[in-house]
Amino acid sequence: MKLDEVLKVFRVFSERTRLRIYLALLEAELCVGELMALLKLEQSLLSHQLRILRQAGLIEARKSGRRVFYRPAADHRKQLEPLLSGLFKEEFEMTSRKVKSIKEKNVCRLAGKKEKELPPRSARTRAVDSARRKA
Repeated sequence: MKLDEVLKVFRVFSERTRLRIYLALLEAELCVGELMALLKLEQSLLSHQLRILRQAGLIEARKSGRRVFYRPAADHRKQLEPLLSGLFKEEFEMTSRKVKSIKEKNVCRLAGKKEKELPPRSARTRAVDSARRKA
């Protein structure tokens, strides 16, 4: 990592909440609901912090249906995981236990299932919609 990149990472981790989010994501890929339950944060605050982590290139998002799952970016993970697990050993272990507990609760259990598909629209429904657009 270049000096500017290191400074950017340290700036991002200067906020305790972002560091806690990143430590949790080092344990497992988590959805927003799981992170909210784990960190006891409101969705708006969590989304704001996740956006900052994404803009810094520290995490990646994967959408599955209506849910978004987050994980550390692979290139940063290789460099940061050994450093952070050494510096924050107790926090890392506590976070690990909490993540396992949250995962057992299946907060995002529906994410792996295919979202319900709407039934095909009938010809009559299409004709009514078409007539409304013309009117």
